[in-house]
Amino acid sequence: QYLMNNFQEAYYEPRFEVEFLRSKGDAFETLFDKLMGLAFKADYIPTRPWGNIGDRKNDGYLKSEKRLFQVYAPNELKATKAIKKITEDFEGAKKYWAEYFDKWIFVHNAYDGLPPHVFKLLLDLDKETPEIEVTHWSLNELRDVFRQIPLKEKEAWYGPAPTEETKSKIGFADLKIVLESISHSSVPLNSEVKDVPAGKIEANALSESVAFLLRQGMTKSPMVDLFFSQWHDESLGERIATAFKAKYLKLKEQFTPNEIFTELQAWAGGDEIGTPEHQVAVLTILAYYFESCEIYEEPGRDLL
Repeated sequence: QYLMNNFQEAYYEPRFEVEFLRSKGDAFETLFDKLMGLAFKADYIPTRPWGNIGDRKNDGYLKSEKRLFQVYAPNELKATKAIKKITEDFEGAKKYWAEYFDKWIFVHNAYDGLPPHVFKLLLDLDKETPEIEVTHWSLNELRDVFRQIPLKEKEAWYGPAPTEETKSKIGFADLKIVLESISHSSVPLNSEVKDVPAGKIEANALSESVAFLLRQGMTKSPMVDLFFSQWHDESLGERIATAFKAKYLKLKEQFTPNEIFTELQAWAGGDEIGTPEHQVAVLTILAYYFESCEIYEEPGRDLL
């Protein structure tokens, strides 16, 4: 599979996914233009409103494939407004750009899927205009585009990523910085710590990239046990487990499982992205507590 042996690619994907989830309105269109520009270079032509003529119902154009995009990312995707938007934009696109496109793509940010009335409208438009292929793109399609971007471009976008070589070099000093920072969190004193059951990654619907990162961290997580066994403060492990559980429960109230992972990374690692070694230390500790305590849900329990 795509991420099977690529630490760097797996590291960048959750960052893009979270940016997708949080971008609304103009910010989502800006994200889409950046993504398409990096993936397709000059073949992709972004369009911006101009004076009183607007964008003529064209938010972007992929020349080689004759694809015309209409981007729509409100804070909440309401069926009635979306239907009106799609109908107006599609008819307007045919009026102004008919000779240039034979594929029309409605790009949206509805993470959980389109309302049935919106989905039916797209099917109807596709059926009624056989000369134009009508479809929609969301996270899955945009993730596929993101995978086409060269690593050097992703590094310029999101900063340096850890590698297998980085993982091999991680030591106690890297763990110590992260663990001591977490231990200072203000959390309740009592917490139940449990072993991770089989199927926990699948049960939480974590993405392929997040699952890859957790499994990479698990290969180094025995170091955390060794660190605790040699540390002068015997309560450190329990206090950090409690901190992780409290933080997870708070994040669970408002974020998806993949967003929670990225939020936990930022919380455990501090405000700065840090060196690749620091990032691997964070992943190692996240994986350790994913395995051994209650962050994320067990199979069979109610999930997000």
